[in-house]
Amino acid sequence: MTKELLISFSFGAAILVALVWGIADNGILSNPFFLLVGLVCVVGQIVMAHLAFNQYKNLSTQTPNEGQENDREERSEDGFDD
Repeated sequence: MTKELLISFSFGAAILVALVWGIADNGILSNPFFLLVGLVCVVGQIVMAHLAFNQYKNLSTQTPNEGQENDREERSEDGFDD
């Protein structure tokens, strides 16, 4: 796993903890520090999820067109692999 994905999971867990804490104790929702930490977690989750997705996208170095070009070279005239 990449570090971006692990950080994204950590932010997701922090968001869940903040959500449950906010549901359990309504008084904490008026605390500006709690709201700031929640906002930072949400923004961090979005950024890290985006970076993790880009890492996942870049794992494959072969494009679909390259795979088709290589297949045509190996086939004979009848279309079957020998």
